[in-house]
Amino acid sequence: MFDTAPALRAILGLVHGFTDREGGVSAGRYASLNMASKWGDDRDAVAENRRRVATAAGFEIGRLRCIRQVHGDAVLHACAIGNESTADALWCRREDGLVVGVLTADCVPVLLADAAGTVAAAIHSGWRGTVADIVGRTVRRLADAGVSPGDLRAAIGPCIEQAAFEVGPEVAAQFEPRYVISGSARPHVDLLAAVRDQLEGHGVPPRAIDRIGGCSHANGTRWFSYRRDGAGIGQMLAFIGFATTAAED
Repeated sequence: MFDTAPALRAILGLVHGFTDREGGVSAGRYASLNMASKWGDDRDAVAENRRRVATAAGFEIGRLRCIRQVHGDAVLHACAIGNESTADALWCRREDGLVVGVLTADCVPVLLADAAGTVAAAIHSGWRGTVADIVGRTVRRLADAGVSPGDLRAAIGPCIEQAAFEVGPEVAAQFEPRYVISGSARPHVDLLAAVRDQLEGHGVPPRAIDRIGGCSHANGTRWFSYRRDGAGIGQMLAFIGFATTAAED
C-alpha cells in the first residue's frame, strides 16, 4: 500500500509514505490504489482508497491537504491554501495538525522533515519543477520557518528513471550535461540525480537522504506511470505530516 523511509521513520510523531498501486478498490486502468480522480476514476473509489491509506498510516483523512499542481515552483503553507490555490510543494508545522501530500505518476516526489519533528513538506518535482529548483525553494522556505537545512531528513520516492525518461533536445538543454545521456536517438535526463544533488546543494546531509522504491515506468504492476500508459490512469500519493487518529490524540 505504501512505503516509508528510514530517515523519516525515526522522527517521533511523524506519519509519511509513498503509495503504490496495491490494496485499493479502483478498477481497470486505475487498479487498484488510485489516489486521484484527475483522469476520470470514480470519486467514491478514490475517496475509499485515500481513507484506507490514512487508516493504515494513522491519521484522519480530513487532515490531509493536497493542492492543484501546475509544474511550477510555488511553495505554500498548508494552512494558507484555498480552493483556487496552485502550487507544487506544501509544508506544515506540527501544531497545524495536518498531513500534506503531492500526487505523481512519474514525476519525482520528495518528502522532508526536520529531525526534531517541527515541520514537514511534500514536493512534486517534474522536469519543469526540477529546472526551477522547487526542492531548493522548499528547503529555503523551511529555513525561513526556523529549520536549518542540516537538520532536515529527506526521502525521494518512486519516479521515472533516466533509462526511461526520453526528452526532446529543448528539454535536455535546460539541464547540466552531467544529467543528460545523448547516445541514443533522443536524449535521456536523470531527474533523480538532479533532485538528489539539489537537496545536497542546499545543505541537506547526504546521509539523511533516502531513496524509496524504483522506476515508476519500469514496473507497471507496482506503480502508475504517465509516460508508460498515458492519461486515464491512476496517481500515487506522497504524504507527510504530524496528524494522528482520534484514538491516538
